[in-house]
Amino acid sequence: MEIEFNREKIELLNELTLFEDLSQDDKAELAGMIRKRAYQPGEVVCEEGANGGEMFLLMSGIVEVQKQRPHGAGQIVIARYDRGGVLGEMALIDGKPRSATIISTEITELYIMTKQALDDMIESKPQLAVKFLKGLARILSLKLRETSGLFADVF
Repeated sequence: MEIEFNREKIELLNELTLFEDLSQDDKAELAGMIRKRAYQPGEVVCEEGANGGEMFLLMSGIVEVQKQRPHGAGQIVIARYDRGGVLGEMALIDGKPRSATIISTEITELYIMTKQALDDMIESKPQLAVKFLKGLARILSLKLRETSGLFADVF
């Protein structure tokens, strides 16, 4: 069962840009560091303003990313992700409160990488951690480029 479970994790890791520089051995190592969690439709994965500390890799399902409108005027959906989505990655870097709320819109399975797992990786497997952090920087850069492009479209 554990072998099958890790195979499922590695298949997802193979699909993600975040992990494209990792060898299969690196991905197998990383698979042991992430945990699976399931969510029902409408369930909150994380809430804007809450303490972070986890990054999410979307295995199956769909989630919405929502931001609180100014002055308490409700929420706005700013993104939707399906399989392969990487969310919450800023929490692994800056440790700041969540910048948005993530809600599952259907039955969803996420793999979770905790800040503690990243810190342990930095201590015990620094070469793997460097590759992981380079991939994380690439994802953050892609998201920033996308956001700045959207911002330019508004003005």
